[in-house]
Parts: sequence; structure tokens; C-alpha cells
Amino acid sequence: MHLSLETIVRFTNAARISDWEGGDGLGSVIKKRRKKMRKHKHKKLLVRTRHQRRK
Repeated sequence: MHLSLETIVRFTNAARISDWEGGDGLGSVIKKRRKKMRKHKHKKLLVRTRHQRRK
């Protein structure tokens, strides 16, 4: 099986991203962004469904 350099780089980058999520350091940035997006989506949902709750 012959792997191109591009494929090898892609695999190593994927492994590096999973390492960040598992440990400290940059994983905390990813966690904070997920939390922020979760709060944002919830607020957006509340705004969108406000008229239903007013009845």
C-alpha cells in the first residue's frame, strides 16, 4: 500500500487534534468554544420560539 505525503499529513493532523481534546492546553479552548456555541444555539432557539411561549 502506497501512501502519499498528503494522506500522511492528514492522518497526523487528525491524531494531533484528538490529542488536544483529550489533554489540557488547547483542548480547553475547544471546550469553551463548544460551550459558547451551545449557549448561542439555545438563546437563538428561545428567540425563535418566543411567540409560542407568549400564548
